[in-house]
Amino acid sequence: MLTSSLPPLPTPASKPAASAKASKPRPAAACASALAAGPAAASAPADAAAAGAGGGGGGGGRLSALIRSLCAAGRTAEAARALASAGDGAGVVAYNAMVAGYCRAGQLSAARRLAADVPVPPNAYTYFPVVRALCARGRLADALAVLDEMALRGCAPIPPMYHVILEAACRGGGFRSAVRVLEALHAKGCTLDTGNCNLVLNAICEQASVDEAVELLRKLPSFGCEPDVVSYNAVLKGLCMARRWRDVEELMEEMIRVDCPPNIVTFNTLIGYLCRNGLFERVHEVLAQMSEHGCTPDIRMYATVIDGICKEGHLAVAHEILSRMPSYGLKPNVVCYNTVLKGLCSAERWEEAEKLLAEMFEKDCPMDDVTFNILVDFFCQNGLVHRVIELLEQMLEHGCMPDVITYTTLINGFCKEGLIDEAVMLLKNMSSCGCKPNTVSYTIVLKGLCSAGRWVDAEELVSHMIQQGCSPNPVTFNTLINFLCKKGLVEQAIELLKQMLVNGCSPDLISYSTVIDGLGKSGKTEEALELLNVMVNKGMSPNTIIYSSIACALSREGRINRVIKMFDDIQDSTIRFDAVLYNAVISSLCKKRGNRSCY
Repeated sequence: MLTSSLPPLPTPASKPAASAKASKPRPAAACASALAAGPAAASAPADAAAAGAGGGGGGGGRLSALIRSLCAAGRTAEAARALASAGDGAGVVAYNAMVAGYCRAGQLSAARRLAADVPVPPNAYTYFPVVRALCARGRLADALAVLDEMALRGCAPIPPMYHVILEAACRGGGFRSAVRVLEALHAKGCTLDTGNCNLVLNAICEQASVDEAVELLRKLPSFGCEPDVVSYNAVLKGLCMARRWRDVEELMEEMIRVDCPPNIVTFNTLIGYLCRNGLFERVHEVLAQMSEHGCTPDIRMYATVIDGICKEGHLAVAHEILSRMPSYGLKPNVVCYNTVLKGLCSAERWEEAEKLLAEMFEKDCPMDDVTFNILVDFFCQNGLVHRVIELLEQMLEHGCMPDVITYTTLINGFCKEGLIDEAVMLLKNMSSCGCKPNTVSYTIVLKGLCSAGRWVDAEELVSHMIQQGCSPNPVTFNTLINFLCKKGLVEQAIELLKQMLVNGCSPDLISYSTVIDGLGKSGKTEEALELLNVMVNKGMSPNTIIYSSIACALSREGRINRVIKMFDDIQDSTIRFDAVLYNAVISSLCKKRGNRSCY
């Protein structure tokens, strides 16, 4: 049994005191603090550089600090008066701070006027806040015009400006707009770098226009840039997404030919593509090529390979790769083990799954929440709910807390076994265990209550669900509607359909088809036809299930001509016929012709 195979949780080593930790700030924390301080703090190094270039000494530094402080407090008018009162003592750093302050306050016109009329020689940081603010508002033409103003004052733009402009073009107008902006920047004599071009290449590939990406890759030298490995990787990813393996191979050969060797990102992209498409024989070729280019497969790559192989059902191959990883200098992590474990459990190969768990312990790879959730799901799917209780206790022993997935899986297991009261009790106790149930949790219990014919309890649970701030979704409502229609309570189902809209939840195709079928079976064919019209007027296309329900209802009432007319109307639409719809129509014809033409 699993419970006997899991070792007790080792006692963790004592941790150093918090004060000891705090004595030496981490670089990441320091960086985060700087970013949190906002643009004013981030611009300090730039301002210092500008001051060094002839900007203002100690007094100027104090003035710029005052201006930044006032602007940060929203007091731009006072900041402007302080700048004006400084007269000739104000240097470029102070003016830059004022321009940036106007931009942050949304006073873009004032910022542009001041940048244009700065009485001292401006630098790139005078105009950068204006360019950034214009781009944030999608005003690309104005941002490009600022570059022209800079040129008139003999001030050269800096590469980050181009990045901001191109990023805004990609975000606002799509890649074609970004390409036009790239061409416009080049025409203005801007010195672009490969990073600027890569930004556009990525945008093109993300929009699945890989041919245009290949074209831009070929044109990079015309912009004064040479493609680098990032450029090739962007296009390679686009080709993989388009499933153009031959073009991928040709691009790889080109990379080697032009002395731009593939890197680990290149190989991760390739292997991910191959695994998603089941081309495992090619994976071995790619892995062999890696060492030729000085790349060593990393843990992420092996996790991708193992996941792809498991999804294809080749579990023995996946386990073999897992076993070989140490020989490549890699220790399998919990993600790799979980992937194989999930595959074995899905295939109901429990003995092998237990051996894999034992191997995890031997290799000192601790189980995590995902591991336990895989096991909980396996036990519940196989009717072994009693073993899950033991498993939950072991989760805590191993430092893992059951989450909403754990509890929802167990609730589903209870419902499958007909233990509805246990499912309801667990649902209501989840919050006291520090885990709030979600819509899926409630919907599973509601389905169980409906299956047991406990409508009153289901109504109470829906009220409880809403009181707890958990909104029902279309699946929740469809569960209830389906129950009511099966019980012949169609009027209540229609009321529930209306309540969906009140709760901000739009009925979907399943909602309408269930109620239409219920109306038809209750002999309320006209109401079913009215609801069909409502559905069509909302822009929804009926499917063959809905047409079959109506055809059967009309046939029961002997309205055969109406069935034939509907059949003719459907033939003129894009609906694909299925056996159910054909049978409904044929049944109607047989009734009309006394069965003579049906054999």
